[in-house]
Amino acid sequence: ILLLSALAFCWWHWGAGLPAWTSHGDESSALYRAMTLLVVSSPCALVISIPSAILAGIASAARKGILFRGGIALENLATIDRLAVDKTGTLTEGEFQIISIQTWPEGREDELLRGAAALSQQSTHPLSRAIANAGRLKFGELHVVTQVESIAGKGLRGDVAGKSFWQGRRSLFPEADWLSHFPDPAPGLTEVLVQGEEVVGRILLRDAPRLSSKPLVKQLQQWGIRVAMLTGDRPESASMLAQELGLDEARASMTPESKVAAIQEWKARGEKVAMVGDGVNDAPSLAVADVSIGMGLRGSDAVLEQADVILLNDQLEKVLIAYRLSKACRMIIRQNLVISLGVLVILALGSLGFALPLPLGVLGHEGSTVIVVLNSLRLLFMGRE
Repeated sequence: ILLLSALAFCWWHWGAGLPAWTSHGDESSALYRAMTLLVVSSPCALVISIPSAILAGIASAARKGILFRGGIALENLATIDRLAVDKTGTLTEGEFQIISIQTWPEGREDELLRGAAALSQQSTHPLSRAIANAGRLKFGELHVVTQVESIAGKGLRGDVAGKSFWQGRRSLFPEADWLSHFPDPAPGLTEVLVQGEEVVGRILLRDAPRLSSKPLVKQLQQWGIRVAMLTGDRPESASMLAQELGLDEARASMTPESKVAAIQEWKARGEKVAMVGDGVNDAPSLAVADVSIGMGLRGSDAVLEQADVILLNDQLEKVLIAYRLSKACRMIIRQNLVISLGVLVILALGSLGFALPLPLGVLGHEGSTVIVVLNSLRLLFMGRE
């Protein structure tokens, strides 16, 4: 712009024969016209068109309990083709209730629960929280646990009151003979297998689907977004929940590594993938997704650190609000670019060819900046509750 104004001054002065300046500073001088061109061509509205929309969109989302950690996530969410969702604590309430405790030999339920509850204190998984809470409610203070080891995607081990305890899914006990006493639980129930030095058994728990999950899935599908569930649960439970919610795809018995592989598979097909999760096992898959969404209340530290978008109140339906805001933000950015570029071109042409008066140029230049900012501020009033 500076170079253009200097060249225009040279042309008007030596090419068109206008005086360099006049004592009255009127429109007949080359300096006046060059200064007018400099003012109207400065891209203030263009420069502010995107940041103003991004800031207004982030502020609007925060009012609704959605934290966008930067403008890239706000822009990218509107481009997704698939939403991958964890099951426990995301599509379901995540508040498990113990239905029954089964042991071998029979009659040692309290011993099993006491050891499992103590070990469960070392995990933030919803299943572990439910078992630990049940143990505290029944026994009060729980045993101290030492030598704790987390086995990714499988379970936990540790020494409870000096005795070794293991708990987790069936893959943690690949060659255990005692599993024959415990057939697969009924669909809808989740089991946690426990092995101590003197007792073995399992704890059966139940988790209810979120009431908001089904309309969320339906709305996303109407917008052309495929919804897939990635869960470490059994195929029977995953299939039942997928049918109940109308999901496009459900993959069960997933480890953190297989969740990552699934997202990379979809991305290799050219899909833009967003991932919603809350547990530490979801952190690797959140890291590879195009947009990562974490549950703010129950989410682990690893999830909250990794997520681009955080749902502060753990309300899954907020994904719809976030998506609408992202679409609206991209639309307003396009509008701002058209307004700012259009006014800039018109004013520059007017200054070059039609001796545009400086006051009119200032009015158009500053007016377009105000219009762009006001257009961005419309995001603050979208979907007000």
